[in-house]
Amino acid sequence: MKNNYRFLTLMIAIIISAIVLIFQIVSHNETEKVYVSQIEDVALELKKDFLKDTVNNMISQIERLRASKQTVYQLNTNKRLERLSTLAENMSETDFVELYQQEFQVSEDHLWTAYLFDHKTDTLVFSTESGGQVMSKEEIESALATEVTLEKGSLTGVFGVNHQYIDAIVQSDIRDIIYHQRFENDAYIWVNEVINYEGGEDYAIRRIHPNLIESEDEFLSTDTTDTVGNTPYLTELNGINNDGELFFTYYFNKLHSDKSSKKVTYAKLYEPYDWIVAMGVHLDDLDGYVSEVREESEKLLTQTVLNILLYLILVLVVGFFLVYFVMERNLRKSTKRLREEASTDPLTGAESRRYGERILAHQFEMYHLKKKQAYLAMFDIDDFKQINDQYGHEAGDNVLKHVTAIVQEIVGEDGHLIRWGGDEFVIVLDQLTKEETVMRLDHILYYFDTHPFALESNQITISLSIGLSAFSPKDRDYQAAIKRTDEAMYESKQHGKCQLTVRD
Repeated sequence: MKNNYRFLTLMIAIIISAIVLIFQIVSHNETEKVYVSQIEDVALELKKDFLKDTVNNMISQIERLRASKQTVYQLNTNKRLERLSTLAENMSETDFVELYQQEFQVSEDHLWTAYLFDHKTDTLVFSTESGGQVMSKEEIESALATEVTLEKGSLTGVFGVNHQYIDAIVQSDIRDIIYHQRFENDAYIWVNEVINYEGGEDYAIRRIHPNLIESEDEFLSTDTTDTVGNTPYLTELNGINNDGELFFTYYFNKLHSDKSSKKVTYAKLYEPYDWIVAMGVHLDDLDGYVSEVREESEKLLTQTVLNILLYLILVLVVGFFLVYFVMERNLRKSTKRLREEASTDPLTGAESRRYGERILAHQFEMYHLKKKQAYLAMFDIDDFKQINDQYGHEAGDNVLKHVTAIVQEIVGEDGHLIRWGGDEFVIVLDQLTKEETVMRLDHILYYFDTHPFALESNQITISLSIGLSAFSPKDRDYQAAIKRTDEAMYESKQHGKCQLTVRD
């Protein structure tokens, strides 16, 4: 029978190990699929973040360059105003007109835009703009990026650098910056200028494109398709019109190559120039990164799973057999002895001391094997000898029975009540926490303090002195804990009785 039981136990352990092994293999395969998928998603998200950040940085660079150029040209304009103001101080209006015209004659670079008005005749005396059309002050201010005014009698001169001039310089500088930028996987930035936000033929102009320099300044159409029939320009324009920015995919030739592959692109509108600033990366450029990470992750996962399985099997087999043999040997001996000994105190109905000692030994064994703590309380009845002397031993026996019945009722299924000797009892509580144990013992004290016991024609208040302790790693046997519990009980007596003392 024993051999059959052990064989069955061994087979159960083998089956459990096999199930765990199969489960781990299946879990590994499923985890690998999810992990690789997540790697691809993460890699794509990282690339998209890179695209978005790079485009936004380029737009910020355009803004900074515009502001910088405007600041420089404003300083230049102010300097020219100071010089002209000094020259015009002692001039006649006729000489001032001649000076103004000479100063702002149209140059090859078309740097300056200037107007000269005569308020007496309400005429435009001079303009660097062709046609001589009279412009309002608001129109002039709108046209000029830098602006100053010079007064001379009835004449008012307004001059500065117009937005178109500064924007042309900024756009030229941005083109050079984009041409000279270098990114991983042959990524690059390009710029299209929208002419018609409704789309259609010639809706935009390709302004900057490092991969197709020869096609710059060509018109674009939203009807254009890629190699698989997608309409990327239409998709891009719709996204720009709806949100001002978007991510989208299409097929396009790689840099310096005729090979077409799928590309993810981020595009954003820079409204002052009607520029769509975009950047993309070919998705097959992610394959190398994903493959490398997949290879490393597979090695790591395989090794990790192997280690876990070996450890699990080792712990399962060794631990199972060790616990099985130790527990079987000790618990079998403990059970045999418990059955051989009387378990109940004949007077009180509490568990006998011999039986209680086996309980304590068993609890101490469980504490060391499974770290399962049990709390030990020892109490005796205060002034019990006086009760015996005054009312007789029969009355004393009745008090013992009453105390036993009440304590057993309060302890319930959470522990054992052992008559240790005379009026001393031991309570073993192995189902409660320390805090719950203290509350249960306080309940016992409170009950006897508030419920007098009828003894002959008198009502007496029964008082208990209780000590509480628990097993300690330093204990060599349960008796060490009992000794601490006994010391705690006598400490309760020394401090006035009818109380609980806890000794760690």
